[in-house]
Amino acid sequence: MTSPIRKATMAALGADRRCWKESGTTDAQAQSNRFRAAYRKVIQTPARSFADLQDKARLVMLFDPDPHQIEASLVRDILAMKGEVK
Repeated sequence: MTSPIRKATMAALGADRRCWKESGTTDAQAQSNRFRAAYRKVIQTPARSFADLQDKARLVMLFDPDPHQIEASLVRDILAMKGEVK
């Protein structure tokens, strides 16, 4: 079963990819709107699993990739973890 966060993350990543391919057209604006809607859905939905948390981290890196911010450091740590309980 796919979580709502995973679905919205995949939609946001796909819309972002298409937005870069269709720059300067009206289609780019539609893809940009789709990305924002999917991003808001991911941010507003609480993570219920470690995979959901990693999906949220991927979107943070996509949206704000400045490597010197504390958020980027936390995202790198989350993505580096395996999610196993010891």
